[in-house]
Amino acid sequence: MIRSIGVTLFLIVLFIGAKSQDIFLGDTTFVVDEKKAFLNTRSFVESGAYNETDFVYQRMEWEIDPAVRYISGKVTSHFKSKVTELDTLYMDLHQNLQVDSIVYHNSSIAFIHSVNKLIILLSEMNSGTIDSVSIYYRGVPPSSGFGSFEANTHGPGNTPVLWTLSEPYGAMEWWPCKQSLADKIDSMDIIVSTPEIYRTASNGVVISDEVENGRRVMHWKHRYPIATYLVAIAVTNYATYSDTLYLNDGRSIDILNYVYPEQLEDTKTKTGISTEIMQLYNELIGEYPFANEKYGHAQFGWGGGMEHQTMSFMGAFTFRLIAHEMAHQWFGDYITLGTWQDIWLNEGFATYLNALAIERLRPEEWPSWKKSTVEQITNSTAGSVFVDDTASVSRIFNYRLSYLKGSYLLHMLRWVIGDDAFYAGLQNYFNDPEVANGFATNDQLVAHMEQAGDTTLQAFFEDWYYGEGYPIYTLTYWLKENNKVEIQMSQTTSHTSVEFFEMPVPVRFYNSDRTKSADFTLNNTSNNQVFTLDPGFEVAKIELDPDYWLISRLSQIVKVPEVSQKQRLNIYPNPSIGLLNLSMPDNDQLIKSSIYSMDGELLKVFNGSNNMLNISNLSSGTYLLKVETRKNIFREKLIKY
Repeated sequence: MIRSIGVTLFLIVLFIGAKSQDIFLGDTTFVVDEKKAFLNTRSFVESGAYNETDFVYQRMEWEIDPAVRYISGKVTSHFKSKVTELDTLYMDLHQNLQVDSIVYHNSSIAFIHSVNKLIILLSEMNSGTIDSVSIYYRGVPPSSGFGSFEANTHGPGNTPVLWTLSEPYGAMEWWPCKQSLADKIDSMDIIVSTPEIYRTASNGVVISDEVENGRRVMHWKHRYPIATYLVAIAVTNYATYSDTLYLNDGRSIDILNYVYPEQLEDTKTKTGISTEIMQLYNELIGEYPFANEKYGHAQFGWGGGMEHQTMSFMGAFTFRLIAHEMAHQWFGDYITLGTWQDIWLNEGFATYLNALAIERLRPEEWPSWKKSTVEQITNSTAGSVFVDDTASVSRIFNYRLSYLKGSYLLHMLRWVIGDDAFYAGLQNYFNDPEVANGFATNDQLVAHMEQAGDTTLQAFFEDWYYGEGYPIYTLTYWLKENNKVEIQMSQTTSHTSVEFFEMPVPVRFYNSDRTKSADFTLNNTSNNQVFTLDPGFEVAKIELDPDYWLISRLSQIVKVPEVSQKQRLNIYPNPSIGLLNLSMPDNDQLIKSSIYSMDGELLKVFNGSNNMLNISNLSSGTYLLKVETRKNIFREKLIKY
């Protein structure tokens, strides 16, 4: 192909006299600001040359001393050509790291290492052919995001500890890879050599742990597809132990813990809950997706946690952090977001599964979780769950939006379609072969939920996923004869991006001593909608969304006093064929008249003091007439012939 031939000739010219060393490009047009290069790759979208290869296996061999912030080693990548005449391999590696050589077919070959990119010259490969290159490199990695490559100390003796955390864009800052949200590495081996006193925690299972001449070499094997940013190592003087989940069929899942020795006994008292949480997730979603290997925790020097595949790195061992990071193994690792715009598919899901663990295993904390979460979400009106700026790491991982509002989007979805449909949709999404061990988009999740709920969710996601803000409700109610209650529901929105939130809204009625209650769901589809309800007792109080199903705020609940006979509105003729006259009580003044259908849809509004209403264009039927005066609000049934 023309592009490949051109690149080949260019590389050959550059290679003359450079041997196998990193090629320096003196032309300043190639020296692009590092931030610009970073932003250009922020979405990990594979296009052009990046879409020409499929990485099927990588073998990482590193030498690490946690007392020294430095890495050296060899990374061998096996890749499959997806095009004919492939002759160039494109990878990512930060320019601060030194590439000593790249070996291909037992020989050192030419490469360009500039602006965080590796461009490697190959022999032409046919589509479907698998080949490999080995990259020898070293250096002091930079660190971005949440600390892609960090060294610190722990314990009273200030023991060194080193760890990686590549999410979202940091993998290429410490190893040569293809940063991708479209191509998972099918399998890998990680082999780390350290001073003898240290152990390495990583993905997969340990197949060897050998000590010789003062060095410890640990070999981890992982045989599941894995996204680049989920590859990780942590190195220190770990103590290890296991918690075990026993399955009904006689199998077991090892939950392996790598913890600081000085905290071993305390940590053992905290991680046992892991088996109960995993059992719950197995029941709600499906079996732990990496059951043939293990799940694990590795302690590291960061305040939160990171869901590295099969081995979450933990800054603490609280119930909620354990539940959150474990949930990511289903949603984030096994099914990975296909773009950082959809980060809620990772973080919103893990936060809500954490909430479900609270609901089932610590039910006393469930009401307070919902209340505090709604309060935090509604502390601000701006921002959508959809990420509109993936260049900003802080925007991607905005706690209020990506975590809390994302989790409550799922909670509201559960309310809208019901528990049975919600969990069926969740399980079908998890079992979908198109996203299993791969990448997912928001549309794929929505399709499963729509199918499970036998409904369309387009308006719901337009409002709650792409839209910003939340509804603010006002309820006005009247006590009618025979204990019936008439409610008018009004709504304003906190952000102009959503004109109206169409939602089923829960309300609860109580009698005077709260010994009786009745729950109703009001299908709020238009503003100032009117509902007539029969709780079966005299209502003394109304609560809006008492169980916190919605992201919303309540403006007020107003009880309208009963109008005495002397204050009654006189309407005539009723039934009417066209003109309707309103007669006000003494010393009262008409302000506005509104006509509603019997299901609450607003049909006509008459503003001003004119007491003659023309209803000739209404179809024959029964309607509700609302008349607002200076002193009162009247509601009457109206019949049009």
